[in-house]
Amino acid sequence: MAQSWFADPELMTTAFSVSHVWNNLSKHADSLVYAHLDEVVLVNAAVTPCVAQKLPVAEKAFVHQVRICQLGHAEYIVVASDNGVQIYDAAGEHSLHDIVLKDVVDAPEEGSALFCRGIASANSEKPVILVGTSVGKVFVIGKDIGAKSGSGQEFELLDTLGDHKHSITTIDAVKAGTAIASGDDEGTILVRNAEETFEVVHRITGDGFPVTSLRFCADTWLLAGYLTGRLRIFKKETFRVHAEVAAHSRAITALDVWENHVVSVGEDTFLNVWELSGCKVSPRIKLVSSQSVANDLLSGVAFAGLKHIITATYDTTHLKLWLPE
Repeated sequence: MAQSWFADPELMTTAFSVSHVWNNLSKHADSLVYAHLDEVVLVNAAVTPCVAQKLPVAEKAFVHQVRICQLGHAEYIVVASDNGVQIYDAAGEHSLHDIVLKDVVDAPEEGSALFCRGIASANSEKPVILVGTSVGKVFVIGKDIGAKSGSGQEFELLDTLGDHKHSITTIDAVKAGTAIASGDDEGTILVRNAEETFEVVHRITGDGFPVTSLRFCADTWLLAGYLTGRLRIFKKETFRVHAEVAAHSRAITALDVWENHVVSVGEDTFLNVWELSGCKVSPRIKLVSSQSVANDLLSGVAFAGLKHIITATYDTTHLKLWLPE
């Protein structure tokens, strides 16, 4: 087993506990966001100690994911909840758009839950935000050029994509916006182009186990974490499996990437860092750091630098900053 890069972590106290949902930490610059039951916590890490605040949610509902999305040169906080989709400005002060889920999709079968989960942004020629739903639909949301700033309707629902037969679990997009990947509860991954049609160009058939996290790496590889603890690497050109590793002994709960490095956290309380090395055609994957985080049910992770990582742990009122020894 690889040795750990890290010394004992520094605690970033936030006063608000972390929910047990997948991919429950998102970072951009000095801002971090995570879900706290039916609320969203925004953390300013630019100051010491860090400062945490709740977003002004008008109608509260359980939050399944929150992510900071970049559209062009602007950032937005996107919330996926039982109610639907909420979009806030980067400061978390103003609500810019709401999509009420029950108003735009058919009611599910009796006994089935209705919620949104899976968030990404694609910066193609027409930048969009993508949000998944429990009925297998994916919302494509774009800026409404004609809307007045501060009107509360600065975005519009451009399209609703089908093709998934099961609940969406995770979504990611290539930074340049050339490809979008979405995963579901059956482990199926659909890859779409980012043109106006959002055509499905590759279908990776699932094996009955949910995809818990998707991340594109170096715009060349798609990484997928699963409920089984497996980590799979797919070639972007063909989306065939290039490698598969038993990354964790229990479910992978979150992934993040930094250049050619990938960090994974799982319910087995391990924080693992992987390196993709060698040629782009056939790289090797190597475990370069493995850190046991005893008694922590890790639910979110984010790179703050190559050897600077932040983790979120269920039912704790702090984040942990891991720095090299």
